Amino acid sequence: MPLKDLARSLRDGVVARERLRRANPGATVSGQVRFSGDPHACRIGAHVTIAGPTVISVANGGGLTGARLELGEGTYIGELNNIRCAGAPILIGRYCLVSQLVTIVGSNHGTAPGATVVSQPWLGSGVVLGDDVWVGAGAVLLPGARLGDGCVVAANSVVRGEVEPGQILAGSPARVVGERR
Repeated sequence: MPLKDLARSLRDGVVARERLRRANPGATVSGQVRFSGDPHACRIGAHVTIAGPTVISVANGGGLTGARLELGEGTYIGELNNIRCAGAPILIGRYCLVSQLVTIVGSNHGTAPGATVVSQPWLGSGVVLGDDVWVGAGAVLLPGARLGDGCVVAANSVVRGEVEPGQILAGSPARVVGERR
């Protein structure tokens, strides 16, 4: 990448992150957060911390137009996370803990035969975390993941589908291994 393109990319990222900060004055957004997309499609509650380096993309494309990010009051997003709405909503409730190295993806590429993966439309259903959810280090939350209030996701687990409140999940694919009740 030529130096001028690198400088432009860094500048655009700084400008987008500052717009995100201004649109959500009650949140703490690290200077190392790399943000792209529409800051007005983000609603970040009071006392939210987003540590960096973390990548957040709230962009529409591939035929999808529903990208939005909501982080409830008191939620903590740790370091080195990858949060990509990809034209679908990612909704994280209040007082959640998202550890480090977590990936949350709102959409997937289509995989139908007869066309390259990159040329296929996005398939997006978003991700929803209820209140008081803890996501352990290295976990991956795939499109369609719906975690009820109080769920715990063990480190390095891969989650998709609906999970009842208070369940403790582990594995790849994640399975219920206990409950918090």
